[in-house]
Amino acid sequence: MAFEKPDREVERVFLHCSASDRPAHDDVAVMREWHLARGWSDVGYHFFIKKDGEVQDGRGLEVTPAAQGGHNTGTIAVCLHGLAVENFTEAQYRSVIALCNEIHQAYEEDAVTFHGHCEVSSKACPVFAYREVLGLDAHGNMEFPQNPTPTVLAETPTLRVMDRGPAVRQLQELLKAEGADLTADGIFGVMTRDAVVRFQADNGLDADGIVGPATWKALGE
Repeated sequence: MAFEKPDREVERVFLHCSASDRPAHDDVAVMREWHLARGWSDVGYHFFIKKDGEVQDGRGLEVTPAAQGGHNTGTIAVCLHGLAVENFTEAQYRSVIALCNEIHQAYEEDAVTFHGHCEVSSKACPVFAYREVLGLDAHGNMEFPQNPTPTVLAETPTLRVMDRGPAVRQLQELLKAEGADLTADGIFGVMTRDAVVRFQADNGLDADGIVGPATWKALGE
């Protein structure tokens, strides 16, 4: 998708989860039915991200969301389908990163910040580690570079499946430089593990999918 900046002023983006893992609820149309039944004019979110990573449009971007009570003005609301942390998918994380990167770039001069619903509510929403997924600092600014240079970090921690953060993103950039077909999203998922295993096998290393000192050294060389 291509994000188109609305005319209304936007200062913050809020992330939500739908509080359901049922396949039948994995569609913005269901969210819309729920919200209309509560007397709202439309679904409260601007974007809804399905388990397969599809980003669906919710209410129009020119319309203020109805998603985080008392904190809707000047915001964009994004909801990922899910409740249990382990059930969110790599495809969803890739999509929310891509969407938020587009928003970040569209508002780069205005420094739009990114937040979880839990920051303005007592709800544990979203339940996933959104700060790590998006690479946010304490103020909600995106810290991940948009075009990172594929060089090894000064600190090279041991990485494995389900790790997230700048080190994973650097790993992915290095693997891409070796020919791997990856998205540098900062999430160590199955595709990243498979790329690590192939690299390790090609370089005479233990092909266990865990990135330790020997694998970092080989990537640096």
